[in-house]
Amino acid sequence: MSATLVRTVVPATLATALTGIGGLHLLWTFTPWPLPDATTFSNLIGGEASGTMPPVAPTALVGSALIGSAALTLMVNETLPGVGPERLRRLGVYGLSGVMLLRGVGGYALNRGSTSGFRTWNSALYSPLCIGLGILAGTVAVSATRRAQATADDTPALQTRRLPFTRFRRA
Repeated sequence: MSATLVRTVVPATLATALTGIGGLHLLWTFTPWPLPDATTFSNLIGGEASGTMPPVAPTALVGSALIGSAALTLMVNETLPGVGPERLRRLGVYGLSGVMLLRGVGGYALNRGSTSGFRTWNSALYSPLCIGLGILAGTVAVSATRRAQATADDTPALQTRRLPFTRFRRA
């Protein structure tokens, strides 16, 4: 994969997807949109036939975490100004990658005991999407780590600064 692609398209795609999915989760604290009602929502998204929407607090927490992860991705990529230590930001994106990969691969286990509508959507969209997002996040994290290592290799461990008058020696 080219360095330009990893530096531009990959983080932008990841951040856009995370923001959109996070926005949907926040929207779902109020409405089942784009689905017509709570019954359809719980069948296709929740995997149960309860006919009720998921609890507001966990849904809002997931939405906020996804949007925060989008911002973190852009900070690690140096598109947005970084907040906090660089190592912690990179660790956060590695964590995002792990969580997305875990949800993607482990998501197939969620099919057991869930509604047929959820099984279809989970197998065709939710789990593969999470795996893809995990791969993108891993790519961003590895790229940022390599950039940090390259910067560290170019910078001497102990930088000394010569004073102007020490440049000339007595003969």
